[in-house]
Amino acid sequence: MHKIFGYLLICLGVLCIFFSLLCMYKVFVDRQPTAPVVQLADMNLQTQYGVIAVPMQNINTIANLGLFALFMLFVLSAGGKLAGLGVNLLKNERIYEGLLALNDKSSAPTADSLKKL
Repeated sequence: MHKIFGYLLICLGVLCIFFSLLCMYKVFVDRQPTAPVVQLADMNLQTQYGVIAVPMQNINTIANLGLFALFMLFVLSAGGKLAGLGVNLLKNERIYEGLLALNDKSSAPTADSLKKL
């Protein structure tokens, strides 16, 4: 039972990792737009020379890309944690099976069988 769940966690973790890497590749290399989370309006500054309009389009783009990268890094780390949890479940199951095999006292384990653990 733990083996199936362990392999399932590894597959889910790897899928999360590939999903985040693929999305970041599409956005940063293929230049696909991200979802607009931040929308700042153009700003007008009053100076001694008059009113200066400061366009905020570039700042919107940078903020949205930064938030997207932060979210994808979170998904990437969550996938790594899921895969690590699955690996630990499989490792514990393998150690448990190895200890059960060692309980058979009629035959002493060979060095090769101990290396496989």
